[in-house]
Amino acid sequence: MRPSKPAMATSADASPTLWRMLLWPHVRRLLGMQPFWALAFAAFFKSMEMASPSHSAVPFSFLHYLAGNLIGALTTLSVAAPLWFWLARRQWQRSEPARLRHEQDGMYALLPRPTLLALALTVYLISAPAAYGLWILYLDAIGAWTAERASQASLLIAMIFHGFSMLVIFVVDLFRVKAQILHRRAEQVQRLHAQAQLQRLQAQLEPHMLFNTLSNLHALIDTQPAAAQDMLAHLIDYLRATLSASRVGSLALKDDMAHVQDYLALMQVRMGDRLKVRLDLAPEVRDVPLPPMLVQPLIENAIKHGLDPLPEGGELHIRAFREDDLLTLQVRDTGRGWASASDAPPHPGHGFGLSCIRERLMASYGGAASLHVASAPASGEPASRGTTVTLRLPLRHPLVPIPSC
Repeated sequence: MRPSKPAMATSADASPTLWRMLLWPHVRRLLGMQPFWALAFAAFFKSMEMASPSHSAVPFSFLHYLAGNLIGALTTLSVAAPLWFWLARRQWQRSEPARLRHEQDGMYALLPRPTLLALALTVYLISAPAAYGLWILYLDAIGAWTAERASQASLLIAMIFHGFSMLVIFVVDLFRVKAQILHRRAEQVQRLHAQAQLQRLQAQLEPHMLFNTLSNLHALIDTQPAAAQDMLAHLIDYLRATLSASRVGSLALKDDMAHVQDYLALMQVRMGDRLKVRLDLAPEVRDVPLPPMLVQPLIENAIKHGLDPLPEGGELHIRAFREDDLLTLQVRDTGRGWASASDAPPHPGHGFGLSCIRERLMASYGGAASLHVASAPASGEPASRGTTVTLRLPLRHPLVPIPSC
């Protein structure tokens, strides 16, 4: 008997949590829809009465029907909620498959189907006559209950309409729950896909950079040991930040920029004076959260395709500032750009790196974020040529976390 006492205590301690998790979200959802259903059914029943008027009976008003439907809905929920919770809690505590069904398919999948049907029948047999009696008490209290109306609204008719209302409300709610679950699954798949794309992007970017950095380290160790040590320190910080970024869903802009600066320090050791960097980070956006490694692929593209091919190199300008309710991130290089329309990619801004960023923006912000790419001809002045990539992210939009694998 002793082992059972701690289990009972644990179960009792978990009851408030189960109430908040199992019962309250569903009651709140159903209660939120009851005013709509009360108005809809009141209009439906009143229109049926007007379509076939009886000269020997006094018609009910729209407000009478509205009150009847509200009373019926509240009575049904008052009966269904405790009965469902009592059965659901037992299933939740005793059956792991039941917990998985609830998580994957919602409240209507938690109970076995025969139990659910028996519960629905029990709720109907209790709530229908109870709601009818309460409605009569309401009409009697306002002086609207007469002998003519008593013959017009019998218990049998009331139970038929109550059953019809229950069937419509719970069937619609069932499909509503299924639609929400499908939407949630689609968002989860999209986030996992974005995470996979991030890891694929990291796998694509890091080996190329790492091999170049190690080659430069090998060349500097004998000739410039101090520069080699400095480069190795930046490489360690960069790899540590990259590993951390792959495990989090978001990080502050200032932390992402610190990661970027480690990468740029490595590139400057390799390119020397050919790479000039300007970083403008507005103070008011330093703590704005954003998905990790959102800016670095843009910088990688700017250096690899814009600046490195030019013998003289060029300047890389990174800006972060606020525009109304948007965080704007710009990466601009004075590289070769596109000399002509024939040199431009067939779908500008749709390379793997940029496509990955677009998918991650969609997973985190929906359609509230944007990415724009513009390029000036390489034949222009150095100050005006090159490529500019602009990211705009909402400041107040809730960032959807992208889980790590």
